[in-house]
This record gives sequence, structure tokens and C-alpha cells, in this order.
Amino acid sequence: MQKTTEKQLAVRAKRLSKEGYHLLELMNEAEASVYRNVNLANYHAWHFGKFLASAKAELGHGRFTIWRGATFPNVHERKAQRCQELFAKNSKATELSDFSERSLAKWIANRDENSIRKFRLGYVPAKEQPEHKGNVKFGRLVSFINLVNEFDRLEYRHTSGLQIVDFDEAREETARLYLFLRWLHGDTPENPWEANDSPRYYARRSVRSN
Repeated sequence: MQKTTEKQLAVRAKRLSKEGYHLLELMNEAEASVYRNVNLANYHAWHFGKFLASAKAELGHGRFTIWRGATFPNVHERKAQRCQELFAKNSKATELSDFSERSLAKWIANRDENSIRKFRLGYVPAKEQPEHKGNVKFGRLVSFINLVNEFDRLEYRHTSGLQIVDFDEAREETARLYLFLRWLHGDTPENPWEANDSPRYYARRSVRSN
């Protein structure tokens, strides 16, 4: 009976070992693929950063920022900046013609280590911050900079032919904004935000009275 039990355990151990080796192999293959793809992503990010740096030199800083946002609206500003920083820290690196795993690993190994690490931190999901009793959230300061940036973006897209603006439609959409800007720049004494016929005026009065 004891021998039978030992034999059964040996069979089980062999089966478990085989299953474990297979799972470990799958994990190792996946990790190798991840490392290669991360290296490849780093290289292409450096190359994109090099392109952006060249575009900035041609267009000038002010025009470049508007152009970048209008041309690549799906690329977050911080990500674009990370690509530019990656190139700036490794400006003497050369472009690759061979994207083999060995070539990519060698290319990465010769780059500034801190810049590579900093760029890769962008792949790490943001840590959720739990809400604690007593946490205070400060309201955002009043600013029209987003409105100005959007105006600059629309202006560039229109003047460069990327997206033509319908001015009749724009005139209707910005009628209230126009009245406000006239007051803001001193062309009229009446602030439309405080006008008695403004729906927001009555809403504010209602809130204050309550």
C-alpha cells in the first residue's frame, strides 16, 4: 500500500511539473515579447521626439505648440513632451535599420538610463487615491487660457486648410461670448453676465436668496 502511494505521488509530481514548466514557458515568452515591444516603443518614441524637435526648430516655439496640438489632437501634451525629452537626453543616438531583438536591446543599453526609465514610467497605471475624511479639494482658479488655446487651435486648423470654419455658424455660437468680450475690453459699460434678462442672473439671485 505504501509503495502504491509513493508511485501515485510520483505520477502526480511528474504531471504537476510538466504543467508548471508549460505555464512558466508561456510566462517567459510573454515577458520576452513585452520587453521587446517596450524597447521598440521606446525607440519609436525617441524617433517621434526627434521629429517634433525638428518641427519645433522650423516653426518656432509659439507656432509649434499650436501646430502640435492641432496636428496630433489624440496625443496628450505630456506624452508628446516625454517623447521630446527622450530625444533631448539622447540626441546623439542613431536611427535603426534593423529592428531585431538584439539590435533593439543594444540600442536601449547605450541610451541615458534615467531618461529611458522616466519614459517607461508613463506605462505604469496611476495609483488610485482613496478618499479620506478631512480631504480638502480646492476649486480651480478662474482662467480663460483653455478658451484662448482652443481659439488658437481652430485658427491654425482653418488657416492651414486642415479644417475650414463655418463663420456663419461660429457667429451664432459666439454671440454671447462676443457681448462679454466687448464689455471685458471696455467697448461697452454693461456686463452681460450681470444683465437682468440673463438666465444666469436669475439663477444666481435664486441661489443667494436661498
